[in-house]
Amino acid sequence: MLVRRAQGGDRAAFDRLTRGYRGMVLATAFARLHDREEAEDLAQDILLRAWTKLPALKDPVLFAAWLKTIALRTALNRATRRPPPALSLDEVAETRACAARDGDPLARCLTQEHQRAVYQALSGLPRENRLVIVLHVCEGFSCPELAELFATPLTTIEGRVHRAKAQLRRVLGDDIYHRTSLGREASS
Repeated sequence: MLVRRAQGGDRAAFDRLTRGYRGMVLATAFARLHDREEAEDLAQDILLRAWTKLPALKDPVLFAAWLKTIALRTALNRATRRPPPALSLDEVAETRACAARDGDPLARCLTQEHQRAVYQALSGLPRENRLVIVLHVCEGFSCPELAELFATPLTTIEGRVHRAKAQLRRVLGDDIYHRTSLGREASS
């Protein structure tokens, strides 16, 4: 089995094993960073981290889920350490041009401000709450899945989700909060 051989230090086995997962790793990195070059660099870091941690994987059958978890955690950590991207004057001009073409420039500006506010609110959450809420809402993990993933009691995960939502609602205000997927999830 490739996983066992890779755990034993066989680099070629690891390369063959991860060949089918490189797309998922790159997509996970890009989804968090929104920059192709940075995502490619991070994908390499993720695979290197997986290579160094592979001997600790207890059940080879769980390799795919284990690798996805490493990719998610690493990408989230990198994304939360980055400051929000600043818009250049060219990007502002392009945004205004797109908004003019698309009709309502005010709505376009409000959408960008809304996204920036949500990003800043998320970055202000405690790390554990931020990680859990992003995985729960954006990646679709259920609370029981998160409890298993983090080897944490279900009630702790549910508490983190609840606290993160409450903190975001306080920071964003009801109007913006209810326009996010968090607010739509809570009302459904």
